[in-house]
Amino acid sequence: MAGDGRAPAEGTPPGAQRTGGPVPLRVLSYNVHELADDTAALARVLLAAAPDVVCLQEAPTRLLTASRLQDLAAATGLWVCAAGRAGAGAALLVSGRVDVRDAQVRALPVPLLRRGVPVRRRGWAEALVRVLGPQGWSQPVGVRSVHLGLDPAERLDHCWRLAAQDDTGSSLLATAGERVVVAGDLNEEPDGAAQRFLRSRLTDPLGEAPRPATFSARRPRRRIDAVLLGPGLAVADAGEVAAAEADLVVASDHRPVRVDLLVPAAG
Repeated sequence: MAGDGRAPAEGTPPGAQRTGGPVPLRVLSYNVHELADDTAALARVLLAAAPDVVCLQEAPTRLLTASRLQDLAAATGLWVCAAGRAGAGAALLVSGRVDVRDAQVRALPVPLLRRGVPVRRRGWAEALVRVLGPQGWSQPVGVRSVHLGLDPAERLDHCWRLAAQDDTGSSLLATAGERVVVAGDLNEEPDGAAQRFLRSRLTDPLGEAPRPATFSARRPRRRIDAVLLGPGLAVADAGEVAAAEADLVVASDHRPVRVDLLVPAAG
């Protein structure tokens, strides 16, 4: 587990009931391009989105740049709950409404070279979280951020490995049961083999439509970023982020995906 050392919240707040209606949870998936673009605009996009959990891809992991992720979190009122070199740029940020029960980053296998060209490392970041509502805590939700590769066979292999982790119960997400979110830059459109594999197990709240497109940020024509859900979660809304267009264009080379969930209350 990698994070900022924040102690998880415990118990139920004074005056809050232990059971109640569904608890809202806003999830964002965002490839932030190594924070190499306009980070002030990126911070404004995150502030406008007001997420509870942000699934990042291409977060900086190099020794001299990794601290920039903490700077972004601090500028947006969020906390880094999972990040590190093993995740190969996959990371998770959370708001103060979220209690992180466990978190980790994991590497996915890639060759050193493909056709003589160095291959980018791949991995995922995941956390088991619960979110605070007016009447108390939600049930646990497993959230995983992943960045799939450019090679179709590699993408499909990594999807099999992601699914195997859940099927064997060796992943901390198994604690969440059907309340699972898998989000990230999948590097292919909804009709690709890897996306079809994931959609055989998970639901896309945006359906099969090509819009809203997420890449490129300046001329969005391809929907290669997604937030996919297990059957234990209800969707209140999903779509684009209500941020300034000028900021979305320069914040990263991707656009974010937003999903507003309703999570069953604890108890």
